Amino acid sequence: MIPILSLTAVTIVICLIATASFGQAENLKLRFRVPFPFMAENANFEDGDYEVTEPGRLVPELRNVVTPAAAFEPARPAGSHTKANGRVRLIFHPYGSKYFLAGISDGSSASTYDLWPSREEQALASLNARLKIVNVMANGSVETDNTSPK
Repeated sequence: MIPILSLTAVTIVICLIATASFGQAENLKLRFRVPFPFMAENANFEDGDYEVTEPGRLVPELRNVVTPAAAFEPARPAGSHTKANGRVRLIFHPYGSKYFLAGISDGSSASTYDLWPSREEQALASLNARLKIVNVMANGSVETDNTSPK
């Protein structure tokens, strides 16, 4: 009888842990107004309203709220250019008139991510000596950080 109770207790604990971790992965849900066209996951996106969710750990999904445009962005925890600062924002790297989605933040360090650069962004970055960062806030306002060395 005791082994059956132990097995039942272990099964319940495992189910609770799995449910808690699955629920945490879906906590990220942000909405943004992006005022310019941009690239993400090697795809072009129009300016407009977007929603960011995290259906899987370190795999945020970007989705246009009006059109079917969407992309899953492989991500990594934030590095030096995308540190959490308490502000909800999308981080872009501009190269001329092209903008590349480079980071996502809900303001906390637990949900601030750097996105992997596309080949096109890498090629453009190799031609530029300095990195410029553009932050888009949830309301669509744009802030440009000072240029910094790569």
